Amino acid sequence: MKIPISNGDDQPEAAPEPRPASEMPEGASEGMMDPVVAPAAAESAPADVQVQALEAALAQKTQEYEATREQLLRLMADFDNYRKRTTRQHEEARQFATADLVIALLPGLDNLERALNAAGQDVAPSSAVIAEGVSMVLRQLKEALSKVGVREVPAQGLAFDPTRHEAVDIVRVPASDDGLVVEEVQHGYLLHERLLRPAKVVVGRTERDANPGGA
Repeated sequence: MKIPISNGDDQPEAAPEPRPASEMPEGASEGMMDPVVAPAAAESAPADVQVQALEAALAQKTQEYEATREQLLRLMADFDNYRKRTTRQHEEARQFATADLVIALLPGLDNLERALNAAGQDVAPSSAVIAEGVSMVLRQLKEALSKVGVREVPAQGLAFDPTRHEAVDIVRVPASDDGLVVEEVQHGYLLHERLLRPAKVVVGRTERDANPGGA
């Protein structure tokens, strides 16, 4: 058995010295060499500051909600007004779609009435038959017009209304009839309260002394 013998000159191997950063292997980080130091924890804000911040955020959101709500209410009101307006316009268009046609028929209606009056003044038997036929046609035509909203303008015996009556003559009448329609020359007609043609009338007037206190 051999026992190793060391000389006095032999020195024990020393621990390897740390390498400088320039000699570190490529890809190695300093974290692998140095211990990681945890950052100090940030101090938390005081409770009253957090409450104030939350209250400010809540107030802002509440203001935004109220503004949005008011805008939506205005939008709903505008839409409701638009709906009502379009419904009214549609109804008016439907009601007065026949206005031009009715106006075109009025002269024929007038001629039938004149023919009926002329036939009534003739005492001949044939005239009575004609008058009966004309009267039936006139009645049927007026019934058809009434179904679409056409009716005569009231005039006879009423106070003169310049919005519905057209004065073609003025006659002297007693004081009790002053300003009244004493004769209807031509019928006027309405379509759903819209004036298609004014009634042509004769208006009564009481003659007044221009100088009541004169000699």
